[in-house]
Amino acid sequence: MPKYETMQFTLDLIGTIAFALSGALLGIRRSMDLFGIIVLGVVTAVGGGMLRDTMLGLTPPTALARPLFTLVAVLCSLILFLIFYGRGEMLHKNYIMVFEKILVIFDAFGLGAFTVVGMNVSELAGYGDRHFLMIFMGMITGIGGGIIRDVLAGIVPFVFIRHVYAAASFVGGLVYVLIVPYIGSSYAMVIGFVIIVTVRLLAAKNKWELPRVEMVEPDFTEGKE
Repeated sequence: MPKYETMQFTLDLIGTIAFALSGALLGIRRSMDLFGIIVLGVVTAVGGGMLRDTMLGLTPPTALARPLFTLVAVLCSLILFLIFYGRGEMLHKNYIMVFEKILVIFDAFGLGAFTVVGMNVSELAGYGDRHFLMIFMGMITGIGGGIIRDVLAGIVPFVFIRHVYAAASFVGGLVYVLIVPYIGSSYAMVIGFVIIVTVRLLAAKNKWELPRVEMVEPDFTEGKE
């Protein structure tokens, strides 16, 4: 297996495991049954890649044509379900908080892995000279599955409201397109991955937020006696 293919496979596997666990945990917290938990784990893990492949005209999407990573996502979701099944005490706030801290790290790795993999797939598909497209496809691969997950779970997508997330994907993607002509895909993927993970973890630790408009609810009692 060529070096860049080995690198892509490794990062794909990291991202799949990380995102499958985050999706399955949300399903558990939303009191879904086994099927719902598996669906959330799978769409989080492969949803972004399927969107990317569809936009690039790579049909059927890789997740269906070569379902190894889909099966890995199913297995991860099932294992997480079995860990929590029948052990309601593990859903206690203290346990969940510890588990979510671990998932933040996994999630950062997943975001970094899928972003650079998405960009590399775009390059291999013949779009290496279209930098905007490559960055966009990387971001879609990195955040697309999480958006689908949150919509299915009935919540505002995490990427729109919490910390620096998509911005971390963008920064790493931008670095990738700037350095790939000089050092090649394999090294560019590693550097982009490290940058995204670092930015995402620092954002989570320091609670970096993008600007937002704060809504102030009107006081309808004002002026009333």
